[in-house]
Amino acid sequence: MVKQERRTRNQLGGDGQRFAERIAKDAKFDNDLDYMDENAAKLAKRVQKSEINLRNTAISDFQKMNRILDNCPLCHHEDTNTPPVAPVVSLATRVYLTLPTEPEISDGGACIVPVQHRGNLLECDDDEWEEIRNFMKSLTRMYHDQGRDVIFYENAAAPQRKKHAGMEVAPLPYSLGETAPAFYKEAILMADEDWTQHKKLLDTLAKAKQGRGKMAFRRTLAKEMPYFHVWFEIDGGLGHIVEDANRWPKGDLFAREIIGGMLDKGPGIIKRQGKWNRGGDHRVEGFRKRWRKFDWTRVLTDS
Repeated sequence: MVKQERRTRNQLGGDGQRFAERIAKDAKFDNDLDYMDENAAKLAKRVQKSEINLRNTAISDFQKMNRILDNCPLCHHEDTNTPPVAPVVSLATRVYLTLPTEPEISDGGACIVPVQHRGNLLECDDDEWEEIRNFMKSLTRMYHDQGRDVIFYENAAAPQRKKHAGMEVAPLPYSLGETAPAFYKEAILMADEDWTQHKKLLDTLAKAKQGRGKMAFRRTLAKEMPYFHVWFEIDGGLGHIVEDANRWPKGDLFAREIIGGMLDKGPGIIKRQGKWNRGGDHRVEGFRKRWRKFDWTRVLTDS
């Protein structure tokens, strides 16, 4: 029983849930040592059954994770030396740059992706974050050179799906870049429950300016929580803890609806969330030509 308690200590429900079930099923239950001693054999059988369930659950989770990794369009499959289905535009050591699925909600966008399969960007280590920020800085310079502003966002509202994390990059006209915080603030306040355990708006940009700097995002949200975050500057923006996944728009629809509304895109583009397909992407060459001047990874390859 002690072993069972240790194994389930940090699990959802765990030993506390089984304790509650025991009380509900046993009309003669008494929370004292005499009762425990007299019913040790019966309690031990339940522990054995629970261990079998835990083992089966662990096997099932392992098999599910393997299926997700095998079918992930953003993973490099080392066993077969197969590159990601998504086109690799620029490759650093731990992070790479790809293009978003079509139809793009904002023309000329991109996606920053860790090479390793991460559930969200908060799982990334310091080295990965250094490369993510390098891509953010270089992309910002490229879009400014084009006369455009840019926002970055991550939708990690469904951790149970264990999708490969990525940061979406959406260029905007300068006039819309200035008003983007107001659009996102209003949308976040309307998107979830009226009453929530957490603050609806987590202002990581304000915290960055108050002294947390580049660590504002990573020190404000927790990797165990489902969340959405948008960066208006490299150090921060607005975050939101998603408490009711059923009320939250599916897939990438939350951000697409906001950006699509700002850019006057039709519902056919906003609601269509495409997939990457192997076999070449007609957008890659054009993006690489525009990107080459600002591509910080050339330092790695040239050296």
